[in-house]
Amino acid sequence: MIKFIIHSVCLVFATSILGCSSAPPSVKPAVSQIKSVSVGDMSQLTRIGNVWLSEQPTKDDLIWIRDNYVTVVIDTRMRSEDRDFDERAYVVSLGMGYRSEPLNTDMDYSMDYFDRARKTLTARRSIPTFIHGKTADRAAAVWLPFRVLDERVPYSEALAEAKIAGLSEPNTIRLVNQYLLSRGVDIGPQQVEVTSTPGPDETNFEVLPVEDKKGGTSNSSGAEHDVTSENDVRD
Repeated sequence: MIKFIIHSVCLVFATSILGCSSAPPSVKPAVSQIKSVSVGDMSQLTRIGNVWLSEQPTKDDLIWIRDNYVTVVIDTRMRSEDRDFDERAYVVSLGMGYRSEPLNTDMDYSMDYFDRARKTLTARRSIPTFIHGKTADRAAAVWLPFRVLDERVPYSEALAEAKIAGLSEPNTIRLVNQYLLSRGVDIGPQQVEVTSTPGPDETNFEVLPVEDKKGGTSNSSGAEHDVTSENDVRD
């Protein structure tokens, strides 16, 4: 009995060590975290883990965001864009932090921009963060490199998620692809399948790679989607 107990303890200890040392860094978060939420005047609002991605919120929308434990609002709009109110002052008055991170999609962006955004999101993994633009296009673009490089989600799956969240403009996708290519990411097209489960106030999405019988990527049609469109620039 004593030998059995000692052996069991050693086995558990060894398993713990091996588990820690061999745990793959590429384990991705559960896809069930992807939710499209219907709130106030925001027709495009998506929650992925602790990150909210949205179009321009109204004052009432920001109160709702504050009440859902968000502590920082990241604004990707240019400072010259009209918001109909002083967003910085209003966000601060609600007790949240405000960060202006304008993303100009008409120019090639420095790598520092996306590096800085990733650093912010990595530091705030466990803290709800709200990112918005005029539409959700730029917000999703800021989030996508973090999803691929820091949460280790394959590019095609992460791109499909970002498009659910509002990423839509070819020029915006081009900027993100430039950055990901510079960081060694393979952005080649892969077929993915997107399924949704509607609810009264939110829709849950699931994005999965499509594999053929040999374990490779399927090229068949139907509910499968090649998420890299002809307009997505890769160089």
